[in-house]
Amino acid sequence: MVTLDQHLNLWDAPLAHPQRRVHDFYQRLAHRRLDMVFQNAPIIPFDDSMRLIFFSDCHRGDNSRADAFRVNEPLFLHALQHYYDQGFTYIEVGDGDELWKNRRFETVKTAHAQVFTLFHRFAEQQRLHLLFGNHDILGNRRHLVNKGGLIAHEGLILQHQQSGQQIFVTHGHQADTKSDMFYQVSRMAVRNVWRRLQLMHLAPITCRDGEEYTPRAYEQSLTSWAADRRRVLICGHTHRPVSAGYGETPYFNTGYCLAPGILTGLEIQRGEINLVRWRATPHSDRPFQREILSQPRRLKYFW
Repeated sequence: MVTLDQHLNLWDAPLAHPQRRVHDFYQRLAHRRLDMVFQNAPIIPFDDSMRLIFFSDCHRGDNSRADAFRVNEPLFLHALQHYYDQGFTYIEVGDGDELWKNRRFETVKTAHAQVFTLFHRFAEQQRLHLLFGNHDILGNRRHLVNKGGLIAHEGLILQHQQSGQQIFVTHGHQADTKSDMFYQVSRMAVRNVWRRLQLMHLAPITCRDGEEYTPRAYEQSLTSWAADRRRVLICGHTHRPVSAGYGETPYFNTGYCLAPGILTGLEIQRGEINLVRWRATPHSDRPFQREILSQPRRLKYFW
C-alpha cells in the first residue's frame, strides 16, 4: 500500500516537473475554493464537554438495486441511535444523499424515512449539522441546500470556546476538479449510464473497503491547504479514512458508509479525536460492533 507521503514524493522525479506545474495550477484552484467555503461557513462553538460524531458518503438512494446504502441501513440506524442516546451531535460531512442517480430528494427521503426521522430528533435538540457534497447538490451550486426542512451547508467551522482553536469541516470535493467544477458532467454520466448498468447487473453496486485505496492526487491539495492555513481539516469524499498523528498535518477523513457491513467515522469527545469503525456481525451475540481504529489524540496539540 502506497502511503500519502510516498505518493507525493513521486513529484520529486525530474520527469514529473511538467506534471508538477499542472498540479500546482489545480492546487491553487483548490485552495481558492476551500478559502471561499471557509469564508462563508457558519461558526459552531464547542468545548471539551461536547460529543461529536462525523459520518460522510452514505449516498442514500431510492432503495433499488442501484442504492448502495440499503445494505448498510440497519447498521447505520443502530450506530445513529447509539450516538443519539449517548448525547452526541451528528455532523454529516457531505454526500449523505445520492442525487446524481436520483433527481428528487423526496424519493430518497421516502426510501429511508427512519434515517430522516432520527435526523429530525437530533435537530430538535440542536444536535444536527448537515453538509452537502458533490453528490447531493440540489439545483445550481448554493451555499445552502434545503433537505425537507433540514438545512445543509457547504462547510462549517467548529470553534473551541476556551482556546479559540478552529476546526474546518467540509466534504472535500472542492479539491477535485471533476467533482467540483465539472460536477454536472459527472452527474449526467452517473445518472444516465452508470445507474442503468447497475440496474442491469453490469456494474458493481459497492466498492472495496476505502482503507485499501491508493491516495489520490487531490488529497495533497487538502493537506497542503490545512498546512498553509494552519487549520485542522475534516473531510469526506475520498472514501479513505485518515487520522493524523502528532507532528503531522492535522488532516482527518471520515472514510465512508458503503463497504458492505462497515461504517467508518470520526468521534470527538473530551477534547480528543479518534477514528472508529462499526461492523455488522450477524452471527455473533452482538450483531453490531464499534471498533476504535486510531488512538485518541488531543486536538489542542494540533495548532
